[in-house]
Amino acid sequence: MNFIERNKVKLGILLVVIPLLMLYMFPKTITYLVYLFADLSTFSFFIIFSFSAIFYFVYEFYAKKKRAIDLKEYAEKHNYNFYENPNDDQISAFKKFKSIRIINNKNKFFNLLAPKDDNQTKPLIVTGKSEIGAGEYSTTYNTQIFLYKNNTELPRFYIQRKTRLDSYFEESRSLTASKQLGIATYKFKKKDFPHSKYFFFSDNPNIENLISNEFIELLNAGINRKKELINIESSGINLIFYKQWSRHSIKSMDFYSNLFRVLKESLIK
Repeated sequence: MNFIERNKVKLGILLVVIPLLMLYMFPKTITYLVYLFADLSTFSFFIIFSFSAIFYFVYEFYAKKKRAIDLKEYAEKHNYNFYENPNDDQISAFKKFKSIRIINNKNKFFNLLAPKDDNQTKPLIVTGKSEIGAGEYSTTYNTQIFLYKNNTELPRFYIQRKTRLDSYFEESRSLTASKQLGIATYKFKKKDFPHSKYFFFSDNPNIENLISNEFIELLNAGINRKKELINIESSGINLIFYKQWSRHSIKSMDFYSNLFRVLKESLIK
């Protein structure tokens, strides 16, 4: 059921109660503002601005609750447990990845989906929050992260998609990312890895022999079909996949889960 339809009475009450509550709590301030803005046009502007602010905060509240409700319904349908605010134990596996410090620099994980059944084939899914910039110029980004557990040991590596800016300043951007992650940049010598679209980081000198041709072909196929670029990291045991600074719609979550599963299964041959 649509969130607005389900909660339209509560939302309507909220829009009425907030202005009345402000009037009750700050009667002198409101009276002063009415006197101050005696000019009708100025007072009208103040009213419009105030209601715009109220609507903004109501919308933020609505969007957050709607997302949680949609994910809870997704969890019930796909046999997951849903935790809007997971505890440290529940998200401990995500903290073992070096790139988490980039896509979750606020150390705020939320909206965790944990499979009830075989979690070797179904991912743990969580959202991280990062803030880029400072003060009034800061921007908050959310990234939905898919973690797949693995039965066998994996080589440690990190694949990072390149932005247009990365392509122009490839050497300096690669060096910066390498220092930030603490992993050396690696260039494939024999296999057709798409270095024009992705950075590859690994300290394993045998990494090229461990990554399968099928996996590289799938990455190249995604580029040729002009699909969105993704990031992938191995912690040596588990894998995470994500599209940086993106949360997926409920409809597209199945698509990305299946895509990441196929990439995982093709990785080591």
